Amino acid sequence: MLENQDDWRKYEDYTTQILNDERVRHYIEDYFGLYNFKVKPKDKLDGKKTGTKWEVDAYGYDVNNQLTLIECKHYKTRFIEQNTVAAFAYIIQDIGAKCGIVVTTLGLQSGAIKVAKAEDIGLIQLHRNSTDSNFFVSFKLLGENRDTSVGSFTEQFSGISAVTIAAEATTYLPTREQYEKIINRLQKRENRTHFSNEEIFQEMRNMQNEMK
Repeated sequence: MLENQDDWRKYEDYTTQILNDERVRHYIEDYFGLYNFKVKPKDKLDGKKTGTKWEVDAYGYDVNNQLTLIECKHYKTRFIEQNTVAAFAYIIQDIGAKCGIVVTTLGLQSGAIKVAKAEDIGLIQLHRNSTDSNFFVSFKLLGENRDTSVGSFTEQFSGISAVTIAAEATTYLPTREQYEKIINRLQKRENRTHFSNEEIFQEMRNMQNEMK
């Protein structure tokens, strides 16, 4: 069983590895238009206006050599506040990056969502207990009714609760085999490839009810 992940430093390291996973990079291209995007770990980058150095959790360049910054927040019980997103927006501007992406465990508070929309900052939700080989990641375009989830499981997530982007309902993440079966069922019925967290979890509940 996957252990509880409480170390935010490990969360940052795993975020870098997960975003470089070939299965995940497809969605980074699709959602954020970052083609051939390679994520690099924590570093200090120069501010152009202030002349100071900013420590960023992760960053990368796309096929056009445009810079994107990544901010990681490993919170257990609270959403990211608007001041945090506003500070990140300023760092993006000062460094001269093309855009920024926030990777978080729970999501953004309402004020933070408004700032992210205004500053064109993307959102990725990564389950707080994820590792480089066991992860559940969701992509969200703020202001659009579109999101999808990707999971990779070599161990069971059973017993570890997750909070979805769409709702604060606690549920249990599926094993890799269960996840693949859920996606196959949804694709056969819906004739599409992208599904929200809630759709995936609801289908898992349907499967569990069928077995009762």
